[in-house]
Amino acid sequence: MSDTNIANASVLEKTGKKWDAWFKLLDRWGAANKTHKETAKHLAAEHGLSAWWSQMVTVEYERARGLRKVNERAGGYAFSVSRTIAAPRRRIYDAFTDAKELSRWFTHDAKVEARVGGRYTNGDGDSGTFLTLKPPSVVRFTWENAKHAPGSVVEVRIDAKDRGRAVATLTHSKLRTAREVKDLRDGWSWAMDSLRSYLEPGEPIQHEDWVRAKRGR
Repeated sequence: MSDTNIANASVLEKTGKKWDAWFKLLDRWGAANKTHKETAKHLAAEHGLSAWWSQMVTVEYERARGLRKVNERAGGYAFSVSRTIAAPRRRIYDAFTDAKELSRWFTHDAKVEARVGGRYTNGDGDSGTFLTLKPPSVVRFTWENAKHAPGSVVEVRIDAKDRGRAVATLTHSKLRTAREVKDLRDGWSWAMDSLRSYLEPGEPIQHEDWVRAKRGR
C-alpha cells in the first residue's frame, strides 16, 4: 500500500489501474524528466483522470522514483488518512459539516457556517473557511489553528463502496515540515477512528483512550 493510505483496490476502482501500473506507464512516457505540472496535465488529458487523481498519481510516482521526500508535495508537505465506514456518504459528509455532529465525535462547542466562504470554529482552537462543499462527496477547508500548522488545507473525499459502505479519505496539505506531518497524522488517525466508531457502533473514541490503546496499555 502507498503511504497515502489509499489502497491498490481503491486506485484500481477509481482510475482503472493499480499503483505499479501507473508508475510503469509514466516511466515509459518519461515522467522522470518532466515537471510535476507536466505529468499531472498529461494524466488528465491523455488518461482522463480527475484533477485530484492526476495530482495524487503524480505525487506517488515522484515519491516511488525518489523524486521527492516522503509526504512532500507541490506546495509543501501532505499526508492522507483513509477509513472504510459502514455508513452512507451523506452521513459522513454531515459529520464534518454539522456543528452538533462535530461536537460529538471530534471536538466540543463547534460552530459551523456550512457554505463556501463560511467559517467554522470549535472549543479546541481550530478554525477556518470552507473552500469546497459538494455533498455528499467533498469537504475542503482551510486549517487555521494557531498552534498546529496554520495556513494549511484539509480535504475530505467520500467515495461509495459496496454493501452500503463508503471510503472517507482525509488529506492535510500545505504543511511546512515533516514534523507537522507526524504530529497531525496521529491526530487525524484518532479522529478518523473516532468518526468510524461513532457512525458504526454509535460511540466516539476519546483521544486519551485511543492513545492508551495505541501504546498497548
